Amino acid sequence: MVSRRNYITITIMILILLFMFQFIGVMKDALNEYGTNEYEKTTVTELDRQDMYTSDGKTDKEVLASDREYIIYTGLSPKNSVGKTVSWWCTYSKRNFLYYPSLEECYIETSNPPKALVLEGSIFKASDIPVIDFLLEQKINIIFAGLPPKELITRNAKLKKILGIKSARSNVKLSGMHLFGGFLLGGEAIYKPADKEEEEKRQDLNLEVPWYITGEGTKTYMMGLVEQEEGIQEEDKIKNEMLPAVIWRNNIKDTHVFCINGGYLSNMQGMGILTAIMSEISDYEIYPVVNARNLVIANYPGFANENAEEIDRLYSQPLEQVFRDIIWPVLASMANKSGNKLSVMMTPQFDYSDGIEPDGTHVPFYFKLIKELYSEAGVSLDSIHTMSINSKLDYDRRFWTGNALDYGFKAAFSNYLIRFYGLAALGCGYDIDTFVYGNRRNTDEIISYIDDNIILQGATGSGTKHTYTDDILLKSIETALAYSNTVIDLQRVAYPESEEDSWEKFNKDMTAIIGTYWKPFKVFDTTVVSESSQKIKRFLSADFTKEQTEDGVNIDISNFEEELSFILKTNGKKDISVDGGTIEDIEDGAYLIKAHSGHIEIKWQEKDSQEIYYNGE
Repeated sequence: MVSRRNYITITIMILILLFMFQFIGVMKDALNEYGTNEYEKTTVTELDRQDMYTSDGKTDKEVLASDREYIIYTGLSPKNSVGKTVSWWCTYSKRNFLYYPSLEECYIETSNPPKALVLEGSIFKASDIPVIDFLLEQKINIIFAGLPPKELITRNAKLKKILGIKSARSNVKLSGMHLFGGFLLGGEAIYKPADKEEEEKRQDLNLEVPWYITGEGTKTYMMGLVEQEEGIQEEDKIKNEMLPAVIWRNNIKDTHVFCINGGYLSNMQGMGILTAIMSEISDYEIYPVVNARNLVIANYPGFANENAEEIDRLYSQPLEQVFRDIIWPVLASMANKSGNKLSVMMTPQFDYSDGIEPDGTHVPFYFKLIKELYSEAGVSLDSIHTMSINSKLDYDRRFWTGNALDYGFKAAFSNYLIRFYGLAALGCGYDIDTFVYGNRRNTDEIISYIDDNIILQGATGSGTKHTYTDDILLKSIETALAYSNTVIDLQRVAYPESEEDSWEKFNKDMTAIIGTYWKPFKVFDTTVVSESSQKIKRFLSADFTKEQTEDGVNIDISNFEEELSFILKTNGKKDISVDGGTIEDIEDGAYLIKAHSGHIEIKWQEKDSQEIYYNGE
């Protein structure tokens, strides 16, 4: 039996604990300022488009008079898909860029030759072979962006020797591709479906290629796979060296000819391939990168109970509750498990023509959840039905003014580039400095300025679909820029077009993809889009020079602001250290370096050469 005295003591203790917990909760809400954007001030930078390094607009004379590395592109046009890829890659890697429409028109300064010449194979003709011989004599590396016509290759022994082709077979439809490790970041990958379901979901590579067998002195980075007949004897199977080569290198004395059998340099994925090629050419390669991983949740959450009949059929509750009680816990768990922050591009409603008005009751609730995940809110510019950007902004401005407290929106999202130009022209009251563009299949650059101060960040993945082309693209952009921008658009869940858009299916695909394909790149920083915009501005503005030393390399950075990241890829180095920054392993032979000052010193030791002993005489 408890005495009266003990009973009073226990009661007082309970009351004190209750008060303490309530007091902590009240103070947490008061001090955390859930209705403000913590990144509004921490991501400010004075850098703008005027500070950006660009490879374009320089004359031949200016390029040749500079000691900066430069690349020559010879092809149909500097504005076609390959030309734009090479040009933007030169801008990102701080190289100069020269264009000539044909090999005959190329001017080569032998005292200052280019680092490499990128040649569009479709324009190559037999009379260009002597020019190629001259370039190789000058130790100029050549990159064939697509191969010359097969008929030209097969009837010209000299050209086959230049390309490292031993023989050619009839064109073949491949069963898959094999990307070898050590070329692109992210490691080895075999792009061959295990079953019909995987083939339908992931196989989107061009599997019809000319079948070229490479000879001695070549190195293959990606090859095609051919279906082997069941029951065939082992000795009769096609060996690796006889399989179709897709990306390979031919060595001619101290110079290299790189061959791309297909259109792999004709879009964003070409940037990583060019970066990897530079690493293969050099004893080491160091280059600046963005170092940012974004996870964007677009068109979430709607605050109006729209599409009620379909949502009730699927989930037996209103849309607002689906977003709050079913979807948010999954997003929060995914962010915590993957180590990502979320950039939530919010929309008050999807359909502005149905007469259903949004309810702002739960706006503070979402801002609290976003803040507790160290995440950021932005605005979505999209809607279900076609309406002017002016009308949408009028609707949304009234909603956010009444419900968003003092939150400073810094980022906007749309699947349509024209929407952003409308936003900028209207002077809508948002202080936007980041525009996330969701249509990754329809952009020439991944990151750039869209005006003097606003950064364009293109999507690099959808988060709910990851085909073989997507995987090569991810590895390539991470190799070139250490950057990814995964956009998960939840408008499909609110207005599903098929059973594939149900949250159950959507969630299954999303969690599997986010938890799998980004693991090799976990060393790169997780960011919200405002943070990555700050990093992008620093990356685009910074320039650097390098000085080789006896035991490493010194880097001097101009336009340096607080921090800049580099990737160092080495061939045969060990015990690498950095003065003026930090270093982390990405994978074997590849390192992430964060410079904390405008001058860093990198030192290394050469790996001991291994002696080979033979038995007998």
